[in-house]
Amino acid sequence: MDEKKKFLIVRLSAIGDIVHSLTVADCLRTFYPNARIDWLVSDKCKGLIENNPLIDNVYVADISKWRKNWIFSLPEIIKFTDILKKNRYDYALDVQGLFKSAVITALSGAKEKIGMEDGREFSTIILDKKVKPLERRPFKNRHIIKRNLDILTGSNLITKEDMAGYIPKIELPPSSLKVVEKINQLLKNIDETKPVFVFAPATMWENKHWDLNEWQKLFKMVENSANIVFTGVEKDLNLINKITNGSNAFILAGKTNMEEYIEVLRRADLILSPDSGASHLGFGVIKNGRPKIFTLFFATSKNVYTPLGEGNLGFPLKEPVCTPCHKRKCKKGTMECTKYVKAEEVYNEIKKSFSL
Repeated sequence: MDEKKKFLIVRLSAIGDIVHSLTVADCLRTFYPNARIDWLVSDKCKGLIENNPLIDNVYVADISKWRKNWIFSLPEIIKFTDILKKNRYDYALDVQGLFKSAVITALSGAKEKIGMEDGREFSTIILDKKVKPLERRPFKNRHIIKRNLDILTGSNLITKEDMAGYIPKIELPPSSLKVVEKINQLLKNIDETKPVFVFAPATMWENKHWDLNEWQKLFKMVENSANIVFTGVEKDLNLINKITNGSNAFILAGKTNMEEYIEVLRRADLILSPDSGASHLGFGVIKNGRPKIFTLFFATSKNVYTPLGEGNLGFPLKEPVCTPCHKRKCKKGTMECTKYVKAEEVYNEIKKSFSL
């Protein structure tokens, strides 16, 4: 392979999706070790890409500002894309497949623009090469990481024979000394004789949330046997307080930025969350089989989004009560899928990995 190619990966957001797409960068680095691999990310998610050892150069698109007034921001956007064009990329990979990513991919000036054939919002119009997906939306069986890697094999950048021997992995930015010291302080009262369980109960979709009663039951089952660390953003505190009901726990919701959050996950023995950023970021911090990642699936498919790695589990372990709908709101109005996984089931699997 010609290893001196220049690649631009376009994946603007969101947290979990960027984590899944980082395997594209790792795979390129494996088979094109001397290539230049750059990444274009949104301002909200830059913490995952800046200082990432997989990436040579990071370009931050101020999407939050631009989308408020595209016309007013046009001079800034033109200046931004002019910078991209000067790099003379051989390939721009639109891993997102939306209008906003397509526009920037088109303006990058890359010799060849590549993406999936089933991109949305007319994003495929600008592509020079469209990769036929092995599974079309809604995704229910093919793992999202493998789908992203299909961009490389489908465009002949990497042969299927080489890909067969590749084990997907990623890296996240290392923690600075300042970050390590802050997390040391936040977790200074950790009991070193007990495992550290990170619980991240909240997510954006209503029907990705586990039933509150089951969270409460599981918390009671493990609170005396492990250090329980709750993570999230400030608005998640109401849910977390309902789960703990005044009992002791390390509640870090709203207290960490992205880099600090990653450091918290690095200290976990177990991460438990619905299908959300915590679960997927966990895949990026696995080292020597730790942490284990248990992910709760309701509206989305565990076949597609369970973090790869031995010992990582997607619940329910048996057939779900209804087929994952991939909808933000329950069409039935019953939210029955969020009640199907029981605390006892999760606790039994925790006991198999930890001495409680």
